[in-house]
Amino acid sequence: MKKYFSPITRFFNRCYNVYRWFPTIWKDQDWDDSYITYILIKKLEHQRDFFLSHKAYSAVSHEVAEQIQTAINGLERTSDMWVYEDEVYNQMIEKWGKGKIEFVPNEDGSNTSSLQISYEFLKTEEDKENYHKELREGLEKAHEQYIKDKQEVYKYIADNIDKWWD
Repeated sequence: MKKYFSPITRFFNRCYNVYRWFPTIWKDQDWDDSYITYILIKKLEHQRDFFLSHKAYSAVSHEVAEQIQTAINGLERTSDMWVYEDEVYNQMIEKWGKGKIEFVPNEDGSNTSSLQISYEFLKTEEDKENYHKELREGLEKAHEQYIKDKQEVYKYIADNIDKWWD
């Protein structure tokens, strides 16, 4: 036990920590909140690995590692809202067909173009209204599910984090 507290051992442990954290910190950006999640995931991965190693003293270390893995899975699932939105877009493509993007010259003599997207199965004005309504509702539901899942995973972490020590 004493070897873990020697200044030399602590120094090398800290050097190792800098080494293993370097790739994560290198990618960090202050302008995007998703990096907070990536850092938290990395910290939990380190803790999980510790509880799965021979270094853990806890009698329930594998149970703790499973709890931490559950938190990691939840954080990874909710790390990007685009995953939730992609599902909606895929459903829309399945129903209405893929969008074809075209730049159509404006007829106002300004030498500019407008972006137009047409869909294979979108034929009438009623179809267009239905498409936009379904897309809006689908994205709203996706956003609600994302928020719900995110709240659940952070509540799970808050409820369990005090137990994740050795």
